[in-house]
Amino acid sequence: MLEHQKFVLKSVSGQDHLFRKELLKSLNWLNGSEQIELFNWLKSNSYFSNEDCVKEVFNHLFFKIGA
Repeated sequence: MLEHQKFVLKSVSGQDHLFRKELLKSLNWLNGSEQIELFNWLKSNSYFSNEDCVKEVFNHLFFKIGA
């Protein structure tokens, strides 16, 4: 599932609304370790123009789990 979500996020990276929607879906579908792996993958792929969205979504997630 993680590899599929990476593919989807790459595909919609230029469309802010769809990127956010797919990122939120990814977090619902992935377990904790996969979520962290996805976050690290997103950070290492600087071609995403959605840095603010990634930070917002993951800050909310990390706050929620107390990390």
